[in-house]
Amino acid sequence: MHLSQLRLQNFRCFEAADLQPDPAINVITGDNASGKTTLLEAIYFLGRGQSFRQSGPRPAIRAGEDAFTVTAEIAVPDGRSHRLGVSRDKRGIRYRRDGNSDTSRIDLINTLPLQMVDPNVHRLLEQGPRYRRHFLDWGVFHVEHAFFPAWRRFRRALKQRNRALKARLPKADIVVWDAELVRAAEIVDASRRAYIDHLYNNLPAQAAKLLGDEPIVLEYDCGWRGEDGYGAALAAGLDQDTRAGFTQQGPHRADLRVSIASAAARDWVSRGQQKILTTAMLLTQARLLHARRHVRPVLLIDDMSAELGVRYRQVLAEEIAALGGQCFLTFLEPQLVPDVIKQGAMFHVERGAVTRG
Repeated sequence: MHLSQLRLQNFRCFEAADLQPDPAINVITGDNASGKTTLLEAIYFLGRGQSFRQSGPRPAIRAGEDAFTVTAEIAVPDGRSHRLGVSRDKRGIRYRRDGNSDTSRIDLINTLPLQMVDPNVHRLLEQGPRYRRHFLDWGVFHVEHAFFPAWRRFRRALKQRNRALKARLPKADIVVWDAELVRAAEIVDASRRAYIDHLYNNLPAQAAKLLGDEPIVLEYDCGWRGEDGYGAALAAGLDQDTRAGFTQQGPHRADLRVSIASAAARDWVSRGQQKILTTAMLLTQARLLHARRHVRPVLLIDDMSAELGVRYRQVLAEEIAALGGQCFLTFLEPQLVPDVIKQGAMFHVERGAVTRG
């Protein structure tokens, strides 16, 4: 799977841009604030339906304009292609796949699986559980087919239970949602555990190539306490939930802890090593997706050389090249690009214009 064409109109600094990416490696160079990250953001919109920047989609509209549009042609392994589009104006954001105006974010995620490595990727290790849940559930969504329908049912029931708790309704009106929560939570939890087993079996070999032979441990916290199941945890926590006004336990509070040599990864390694470890985790996910679904996700790596020495850059570049999928990487200067990926397409961004060569 790869992008065969990418078009931007009135997207941040770009009035218009039209790229024909290479199906494998694409290197983007340019000064700071030239638009390198903006190109990755445009691709990210197509695969996730939202921005990875904190400012959200509205500021992505070019100054003085009323709307932006990002479109792409996606070539898939069976020889077919899809056309994806994201547009934003004052009325909101809209998605299209093959011209269908009823397209949802889930349709985009299904059509264009992608992973992002940016200078803040260390948040996966350093910050709260939601970053690790997001990492985990991206992989589960793509390879465990029972996961998403169950997760959607769980979220709906959770919303209703929390409304009842917030409104201080009688306990009978609260626990009426527990059976649906438990049914859905059991499927979500089983899907996550199955995926983590695959991840755990494959991650050490990938990480060893990048970090050495220190043992890596993944610990899954399902999000509730006790050994008697989620139903018992909900019953035992009802009084606390009533006082708090929301459901405090469940798969929405799950976590995936990462340890190296018996220490939390965020404490054991440097910032550069954290970047390498999280990249190893993302590359492992990419390999699992290919092994399970014969799909290689698009990989976006912003400012690859940041916080990485020459050796780490070289080893990481070799792993990216060996992955075999399409990748977009940004660098400040061409001389920072490792030799192994210079064989791909080279793009240069300057003053809102992209040139190839």
